[in-house]
Amino acid sequence: MRKILLTISLIFILKIGYSQDSDYKKNEISIGVINLAESPKNQKVLFENSYYFVPFSTLTYKRFLNEKNAIRFSYNRPINKSFDKSGGDWIDKGEYKEQVLKIGYEYIFNQKRLAPYIAIDLTYLKSSSSRVVGGGFTGNYNGLETEIESFGLTPVIGINYKIYKNILIGLESNLSIMNFNEKKVLSTSQISTEPNEIRVTAEDDYLEYIFNPIVLLVKFRF
Repeated sequence: MRKILLTISLIFILKIGYSQDSDYKKNEISIGVINLAESPKNQKVLFENSYYFVPFSTLTYKRFLNEKNAIRFSYNRPINKSFDKSGGDWIDKGEYKEQVLKIGYEYIFNQKRLAPYIAIDLTYLKSSSSRVVGGGFTGNYNGLETEIESFGLTPVIGINYKIYKNILIGLESNLSIMNFNEKKVLSTSQISTEPNEIRVTAEDDYLEYIFNPIVLLVKFRF
């Protein structure tokens, strides 16, 4: 009896999801052509401004449950930046890497030519950074290595404009509210015939907000 009830319930849910309109497209691929993104905190040496433009930043797949509801999966193109301001016997170099993945739900208010929508994404972010500074006549070197892993929620507001059949242009804004777990390793060393490196580790948990005000997307439905 329980199996029969579960089967009937599943059929009922699927019927609600797929029977509202047989003509609408159930799949969508969108590409973030231009993203005005907030720069990572504490990385001013690599990101001089508070915001920076990222071309072809995201790839998102959506599966529509019906005309107005969809599940979305997003992959952000990894950030991989480095710098090297070393010269002579002076060293100043570092790098920053970041990866973001999202899975969420989207509600579209209508399927007309101009269609506003909202969404909420469960967001995972992982980043690492390193920097080494030192040298010169003292021979002292200071290093900092950071590993961050975080989970959070990203509310999204956006609007679609259909330009041709199943091709749309979209604009989005999103705000990620993230719980960061940050691990740091600070090191100091001096040129010597014997190893003399000193390493200090620290770990911290905190909330961080990441605001991306404008994302321009091109969308294809099929």
